[in-house]
Amino acid sequence: MPRLNTALALNLVLMLLGATPAIAVAADPQVSTEVLVERGDNPTFELQQAPAVVYSTPPATPPDTWLQVPMEVLLVAQLDELGHVSNVMVARSSGLREIDRAAFTAVDQWRFEPVVVEGVARHARVRVRLTFVPTAEAPPG
Repeated sequence: MPRLNTALALNLVLMLLGATPAIAVAADPQVSTEVLVERGDNPTFELQQAPAVVYSTPPATPPDTWLQVPMEVLLVAQLDELGHVSNVMVARSSGLREIDRAAFTAVDQWRFEPVVVEGVARHARVRVRLTFVPTAEAPPG
C-alpha cells in the first residue's frame, strides 16, 4: 500500500507543477450501432427491414480498455413476439473479449418493436453491429 500512496503523491506534485501525471484515466470509446436483417435470418418469413429499437443501454466498456483502432462486434439477437431479446450470440468477434462482453451485455437488455407478419407477432432474428471507436485521448505510457 505505501507504493500506491507514493505514486499518488508523486502525481499530485507533478499536477501542481503543471506536468502531466503518469496515471491516466481511460475515456469511454464512442459506440455506433446498426440493426439489420440478412436473407435467411428468419427462414419461415422474410423481413424487409429490421425492427426499431425501443429501449437500449450503451455498452459499458471496462475502464482499462484502450482502443487504438475502431473495433466491430456483430451479434445475432433472437427476439420474442413482444420484442424482448431472448438470446444473443456473437457472430463475429472484435478480437477483444472485454469489448465483445460489453456489447453482448448491452444488447441482451435491449427491446425492439415486435415483429408482426400478416397480423401475427412473431419470433425473429436480427443482427446488431456495434462499432467501438477510440477517443482522441492517448493511452498512458
